[in-house]
Amino acid sequence: MNLEEIVEETFVKELIEKKLSYKEISKRIQRLFPGERGISARSVRRYCSERGLNPKSLRWVSDGDIKGMIEANVKQYGHFYGRRMMQGTLRYQLNTNSQQYHEISQRRIAKVLQEVAPYAYEKRTLDLLDRTNPIPYHAPYFGYKVHMDQNEKLAQSFGVTHIHALDGCSRMVLGFLSIPKKNPILIYKYLFRPLLLQYGLFEQLRVDHGTEFCLCIFVQELLKNYRYDQRREPWKQTTSTRNYRAERMWPEENQRVNYPLKRALCLLLEQDMVNMEDPLTVFAVSWVTIHVSKVGSENMINSWNYHRIPGPKGCVPVEKMKESNKAVCLPQHLIPTTSEVVRMYEERGGQLNTDPSIGYDPIVHFQEAFIVSHITQFNNYLYQCFSLRGCFRSFLYTL
Repeated sequence: MNLEEIVEETFVKELIEKKLSYKEISKRIQRLFPGERGISARSVRRYCSERGLNPKSLRWVSDGDIKGMIEANVKQYGHFYGRRMMQGTLRYQLNTNSQQYHEISQRRIAKVLQEVAPYAYEKRTLDLLDRTNPIPYHAPYFGYKVHMDQNEKLAQSFGVTHIHALDGCSRMVLGFLSIPKKNPILIYKYLFRPLLLQYGLFEQLRVDHGTEFCLCIFVQELLKNYRYDQRREPWKQTTSTRNYRAERMWPEENQRVNYPLKRALCLLLEQDMVNMEDPLTVFAVSWVTIHVSKVGSENMINSWNYHRIPGPKGCVPVEKMKESNKAVCLPQHLIPTTSEVVRMYEERGGQLNTDPSIGYDPIVHFQEAFIVSHITQFNNYLYQCFSLRGCFRSFLYTL
């Protein structure tokens, strides 16, 4: 019996769209129709060839679609993405919006980038910066070491501090945080604890000598007996210049997010459109810049995690993470909450900076003033009530 007499063409097409090979399609049909002949992998290949069911053609993205997607990304995020990072951007966006896998070559992307942003393309081709690291780095698997570092390119003038965490083996960015100023409580609450819950416990935490990572170090020391390999130190502090994996990411972030924002903000200062001497303006500029930078940072991180890193040990970070993951997943009750870790840290004599704000927050102060005014009104009301009660008692005694 021929294959066309057993299954319909739409059924085979659906299996191809799910990225199944000819051999896997053959096994699927054999399970549905045991004992039937003519459904081998070679028969499936011949069947698909006769009907033009090419797996690559079904997942092919046209040149027009590629150009439209790249133009939209350049318009939204700028022209600082080369062919590798743009490939990571498209790979992430297509995988997010569809179950099908669309692989777009760097050659096709470079051709479109040359048309869409020719000046930036030419500038990248003339970039002779040596990006190789002469000092060897060794991390055999995902979960071997997590690096954390902060970026203060916008901190002093505009109140924006970035902190990120990435795995040493895959170079995958695990988390990213933008806050007005360095604060250990916010870093633990919004970066390190979510990292532990999502990816698990790493063997070693690598940070610089700043006090902003004190709670992260404290919890890493607290959970050290649950690590995959307990022979190494649970954490290590070095100078920022020696925290290679973390430092190497900041040029990517600066080029695509921080420097364009800083140029725009400096232009506002030069034109006297903002007064950074005013605490309310300082708060507003910090708040707006943080939320604008988050858009660019999230896209940059997704592009980085899905792009192929060149070199002899090059890889796609998300794929490397899945292949060699040895981070230890912990039950949620073992990972202390923010309030618990603050209490334990202070009980052991530690001191924390609990004020994460910068400038003057009108909403918080309005709420405080609103509450104070209502308490004052309530106290006046009670005073009036008790005064009336006293007058009423005095009136009764006179009867």
